[in-house]
Amino acid sequence: MKALKIFLFALTFIWQLPQSLIGLVMLIYFKIFGYVKLISFRHMCLAYEAECMSGGISLGNFAFLSPNLAKKEAAIAHEQLGHTWDSHLMGPLYLLIIGLPSLLNAAFDFTDCYYSWFPEALANKHAGLEVDEKCNLKFKDTM
Repeated sequence: MKALKIFLFALTFIWQLPQSLIGLVMLIYFKIFGYVKLISFRHMCLAYEAECMSGGISLGNFAFLSPNLAKKEAAIAHEQLGHTWDSHLMGPLYLLIIGLPSLLNAAFDFTDCYYSWFPEALANKHAGLEVDEKCNLKFKDTM
């Protein structure tokens, strides 16, 4: 079973090569300076709490969240399940279709609610999340 996980991790790493390489470089940098700790591994994605982050970012097989977001299960799901699924589907196009628009929205605030912008809304859909009236992520009611 462990060999299968390693094989699938390597396969998804290659399919998502541009973002996976950026994520790996970030992980190495953060590890050198002691900024990260592993918080979860699901869906072929390693999620880390990164002290130096003020938000969250998903890059291939890696997700990095600020200490504040790392305490919120919905935020972890948004990055690790939502954006990771997008990356698995889109492969090398992920950075253009999801990454760049998401980064631009974070920098220039195109919307009243960050999570309503299309890359974030798509990640929310894939992770089973919704946004409340105060723009907070929450898991959808299953009933």
